[in-house]
Amino acid sequence: MLVLPSHYTDPKKYTDDLCEFIATPLIHQLTGGIHVNDSLIYGAWESLPQDWTRYWSSWTDHRLVQQDLLDSIEDRAKLITTEYNENHEELLQSRPETLVAWLQKLYSLALPRIEREGLLAELPDALTRRMKTKKVAEISKATAYVHDVCQRKEITRVVDMGSGQGYLSVSLAYLFPHLKILAIDGSESQIAGSQEFATSVGVPESRLAHIVHWIDGSSNLAQKIESWADGHKCMLVGLHACGNLSDHMLRYFVSMPCIETLGRDFEKARPHPECHGTDDGLPSPKQLGKARRPTNGNQRRRLYRAILEKVLYDKGITITAEQRPAWGIRKSDMIDFTHFAHRAMECLGINRTEITTEDLKEYEERYRDYEGRIPILWTLSILCCKVVESVIAMDRYWYLEEQGLEKVEVFPIFDSKVSPRNLIVVAQKNKGGSW
Repeated sequence: MLVLPSHYTDPKKYTDDLCEFIATPLIHQLTGGIHVNDSLIYGAWESLPQDWTRYWSSWTDHRLVQQDLLDSIEDRAKLITTEYNENHEELLQSRPETLVAWLQKLYSLALPRIEREGLLAELPDALTRRMKTKKVAEISKATAYVHDVCQRKEITRVVDMGSGQGYLSVSLAYLFPHLKILAIDGSESQIAGSQEFATSVGVPESRLAHIVHWIDGSSNLAQKIESWADGHKCMLVGLHACGNLSDHMLRYFVSMPCIETLGRDFEKARPHPECHGTDDGLPSPKQLGKARRPTNGNQRRRLYRAILEKVLYDKGITITAEQRPAWGIRKSDMIDFTHFAHRAMECLGINRTEITTEDLKEYEERYRDYEGRIPILWTLSILCCKVVESVIAMDRYWYLEEQGLEKVEVFPIFDSKVSPRNLIVVAQKNKGGSW
């Protein structure tokens, strides 16, 4: 079953409307056309509708603006629902009509995220002691779902692509001894972690095999999977399939005879080239969760990062991706922008003669008013996540439909409050029988 927004019944009409909206200049800007870190370089705030920016500037606390925007597209939400509305009713009532219409359009085009009721597996302490709360919730739901499909389809083998530390594959092998699992990941350290996990809970290699191999679409990997399957039909799964892993999984599913059923959710998948959308520059799931709790520390750090990018741009200093080291921000770095910039310059190998202290102080003063604007820009990009992910999900849906499969489903499998990106794509090849 394809779970569409309540006012749509035709997938094609929904897809057309979705792609038309995602192709608008504003959505393009917010989803990567202008990254928030480059917002001062390319005038991102000034590119927004002026009636919106005037309205937001009338609020004394930008965190209330952020919370109001986030609340406005929540499932079951109305446009005025937050606890602080009583104290800001006049401002809320003066929200520009164009902004109201845009938020309503966002909400109406996003695929529903209220999780579908389903089975839950009870995970023992032996499995959960390695997992965080989010992972426990996901694995409880995913293992029960995979096992249910395998039972109904008489499948005894499961291929876990992008298996990582083995949370899903080890749990399946531990909970359901009649299943044989193949865990595949391109990282030797991830596979080593999965093997150690399996050993610690007593799962033998006869029930859980591991392969170190990048999910690259190669025939070599396909041959290894076919050899392991040994003529048995398999279910292909992937928990939070991201990047090109998503594309390759779909192609392996379609092309490999031993794989009958597909069940995968995605984290940050890239659309096919012919798709209208892109998710470049969008926040990660962890950032989505943090967006519900705007804090001054986060906002100032984002402002300083944007100012620093503007300084480097104006000074003609180019820093390649390879030159950008991972450096932790210390509390002392946040005293002011000068301290932040000096720390960054030290890590980047930029001499203080190239950017003087006077320069840094002048830039901080010039962009002081942007401390509230940068977080609002970031929040707007977060709002677009649901429609961008809807485009990606529909892109996968239509690709699988075009392959003449028996049935293709897209629905929310996890609790969106725990796993913000909670959509799953499920498909079965046409071999007779029912889903």
